[in-house]
Amino acid sequence: MRHPLVRRLAAHCGVAGLLTSLLTGLLTVAPPAASAADTTTDLGVTFGSYAADLAVGGGRVFVAADDRIIVADTGGNLTGGVVTGLSGVRELAMNADETRLYAALTGSNEVAEIDTASLAVTRRIDLSAHPCPHTLALLGERLWVGHGCDDGHGGVVGLDLVAAAPAPVAVGGEHLSAPVLAAAGDTLVVGRTGLHHADMLVYDVGGGTPEPRGTIDGGKWRMDYLRDLALTSDGTTLFAAADTPGHFSRYDTTTLAATGTYGDGWDGYPSAVALGSGGAYVAAGRQWGSTDLTLYDAETGAAMFAADQPDAELLPDGVAFSGPDVFVLLRSSASRLLLWRVTGVALPASDLTVTAPARAYAGSPVTVEGRLTRTDGKALGLKPLAVIRRPVDGPKEPIAGVTTQKNGTFTFEDTPPDVGEVTYLVFWDGDDHYRRSSASVTVTVRHRSALTMDGPRSGVVGTAMELTGVLTAGGKPPSPGATLTVQRSVYVDNVSDGSVMLPPVSVNADGTYTFADTPAIAGRYSYLALWSGEATAGPAKATYQIMVE
Repeated sequence: MRHPLVRRLAAHCGVAGLLTSLLTGLLTVAPPAASAADTTTDLGVTFGSYAADLAVGGGRVFVAADDRIIVADTGGNLTGGVVTGLSGVRELAMNADETRLYAALTGSNEVAEIDTASLAVTRRIDLSAHPCPHTLALLGERLWVGHGCDDGHGGVVGLDLVAAAPAPVAVGGEHLSAPVLAAAGDTLVVGRTGLHHADMLVYDVGGGTPEPRGTIDGGKWRMDYLRDLALTSDGTTLFAAADTPGHFSRYDTTTLAATGTYGDGWDGYPSAVALGSGGAYVAAGRQWGSTDLTLYDAETGAAMFAADQPDAELLPDGVAFSGPDVFVLLRSSASRLLLWRVTGVALPASDLTVTAPARAYAGSPVTVEGRLTRTDGKALGLKPLAVIRRPVDGPKEPIAGVTTQKNGTFTFEDTPPDVGEVTYLVFWDGDDHYRRSSASVTVTVRHRSALTMDGPRSGVVGTAMELTGVLTAGGKPPSPGATLTVQRSVYVDNVSDGSVMLPPVSVNADGTYTFADTPAIAGRYSYLALWSGEATAGPAKATYQIMVE
């Protein structure tokens, strides 16, 4: 097991926490982050291990918490329901009609069958000959159990749940530890755990008895330390989460070949994977990274959503869909077991765009515009937006009252309080029909600069003429080392005799400058001084004319 929690800042709560985490994390990624409608529920237990699981069904969420199963509703609220009298609850599995819940009990070497309506334990299936049951995969009335006490004597057994006292039937050979399991369609996958080169053994169970179909070679596909598996409903496509290669992998259970990847290896260890919306979306959980949960399009692999809990760590196998929502099991830095409900991630996407001028001057309002639409470009009507202004230095500030028009457009004005880069984050929280979205734009705010030039009204050929002036940036002298570019143009009888660049002119510490020029011919001399500006101040220019005889 990896080291205890060592990462992240204090937890954020409510809208303020949402917006803070959005601004500190989301601005660097494309997918939208968690919304104010999301909830995080403390399940009331101090949790010292990483072995927990959850199952969703019948309008409730069941959470395995060592010696009990805690029940919440699909809003993430505790119902008060709890199943006790259990020892070492590890993994849960629910039957198709959501009337029965099965729990692997490592402490008593049993599988408990639980009535989901009454929360009563209706029977206990003895597995003392196959100790330490950890993982479950349920398909119809057939339950497969992965067992192993980390003593090198693990394995898989099958149970016929129709029987009053199901007799365990071994599947395949021995494992060094309890394997992870997934079953769907006519496919059972048994994944070796705790190993480099974690093979995934594929069985055909269409005939009732598991028949080996082949092995997805962990060495070939560089699968190390397998954590979780998920199968599409027809059993043809497998999704795997393993420490390496760092991305989530997809396999064909018929050809046993890899067919795709999700994410990369730079954002934490893949630890949990679940499928939603008929297999259209992949909910992928990571540990020890900057993003706990990412939603991917199962077909294209595109990241559609990302969210993080700053003061908690996702637990392996701790992700499950509930309609368009995703539930995630977390352990906080204070070792509290948390249930995180992330809303609306499996809804159709929305598209939010935002634009603003690249540059602005201090003290002047900035106009920010954008549009909220469906992905096909059709407007979503009147929708309230959350807007935050984030300067590079200084406090983040909400901007209230921003709402889209019927055509989806929105606009607002804001006057940044100081110079530097300021980012505007615009966030729509989504609704019952479309997924949330966000966008940001950055404006560079600089001081206005001013440049003056003065000198004689007339001059004589061959006699030096001195010109002076003052450069200010925001009413103060510019930064040390400022220089001006000076261009001289001569007009004889109002016809240009050409332009010449004079040597660069240095600006003194107090913003003053001086340069001299000696005319060679008679005519009208026009001088143009230019300053290109600096990080905190805009450009400036000045002109002056002298008649030379």
